[in-house]
Amino acid sequence: MEDRIRTCLVSFQFWPRVGGAEAQAEKQARQLQALGHIVIVVTLRHERRWKRSETLDGLPVVRVGGIYKRGETLRLGRLGHLPIDIGMFLTLWRLRHRYDVIHVFQVSPLAAAAALVGKLAHKPVIISVQSTGPSDTQRAQIEQGVMLMADTLTNSSFLKIDFMDCASASGDLTYLPQTAFGGGAILNFLRKSNAYYQILSNRGYPYLTSRGFRAEQIVRISNGIDTKKLRPAPALRPDLTKPERDIICVARMDYAKGIDVLLHAWGRLMHATVEWHGNLKPRLRLVGDGILKPQMERFVAELGIQDSVEFLGLRTDVVDLLQRSWGFVLPSRWEGMPNALLEAMACGLPCVATRVSGSEDLIIDGVNGLLVEPEQPAEMALALRRIIEDIDLAQRLGQEGRSTVVRDYQLVTVVEQCLDLYRRLLTKGKNALPFRLERKEVGR
Repeated sequence: MEDRIRTCLVSFQFWPRVGGAEAQAEKQARQLQALGHIVIVVTLRHERRWKRSETLDGLPVVRVGGIYKRGETLRLGRLGHLPIDIGMFLTLWRLRHRYDVIHVFQVSPLAAAAALVGKLAHKPVIISVQSTGPSDTQRAQIEQGVMLMADTLTNSSFLKIDFMDCASASGDLTYLPQTAFGGGAILNFLRKSNAYYQILSNRGYPYLTSRGFRAEQIVRISNGIDTKKLRPAPALRPDLTKPERDIICVARMDYAKGIDVLLHAWGRLMHATVEWHGNLKPRLRLVGDGILKPQMERFVAELGIQDSVEFLGLRTDVVDLLQRSWGFVLPSRWEGMPNALLEAMACGLPCVATRVSGSEDLIIDGVNGLLVEPEQPAEMALALRRIIEDIDLAQRLGQEGRSTVVRDYQLVTVVEQCLDLYRRLLTKGKNALPFRLERKEVGR
């Protein structure tokens, strides 16, 4: 292969611990390999028992350690990242002859280490910005003290959460100065570096430029998925003649994902008059884990919805679960480009999501899904009711959602766009022509 490119993908987490960004990193790695390119993944060794390096189904993975707690887990936090950053720098420098380009999947201190290696080794660096973080209003609320939504609850004793836990899961840039020692200097270095920044959605461009990042170094390349693997399975679809209506949500249980808002919406739905659903049996299934899971379980008990809510935890059979579900919901307070929503749409599910970055790029309200404003449980309850009781609407939204993903978000197309960027940067070096930012209008 004449233009075989050797790529180093840097990810904060990787198998066996994964989230949305890490899942996208693995998909991209596998697709690059399928196209004949060479890939190595560098990630963190979050548990001491994990191997420092191994090959996972043909994919080389190198893990960087640091200081470990008594429980043998990697120490992170404001100071914990310093030895990790040094280790990442040394590892990337040691491996520099094995790759041509570095692609980092989060903005973090690790990205700064990669950008520094890229500068010293004359290697192009691309940094993916996974989230646009909270809005100005949400940031103001967070800084005053973070509370989960009370809505109809009278007991608020369990609703307050730790600011730093919230900040660490917010935006890639918003709270970097607070969550990492020297975060302000790291952010300033990234602004001035030669790295290119991959944004996933329309809101990504103003999010970066308003924080001092240079427009000519920003390129929009969305997430993509394998629509051959993620597709409707007619044999598994719910029987329309039966009353079961399983709504699935696949998301981390942290503040940004808004699971508390969803539970309030579900409570409103289930406590409404029974006439609306007749003999239907709606059930909410939550896939995922996270720091707020105990509070979410408390919500279910306080709202009296134990009989219709199921916590499934982390699962490896998400595709099967999607294909067996009636619909999908994502109640995020903010996003970047949610893989879970892409996957649900690819499986032909009618989807309800909030009008946030990424979700609003994917969904045209009433055409290929339903959009509601974030943190509005009453509005979300009505949208869920629509897809549960209106079979024709649910089927139409599911079909149009699948068509949208097949047309615009194929994994192979996204990876080819990345390869095009790699080639430009490798061919032109520092004089590479910047990508023209393709800004798709919302509701295109």
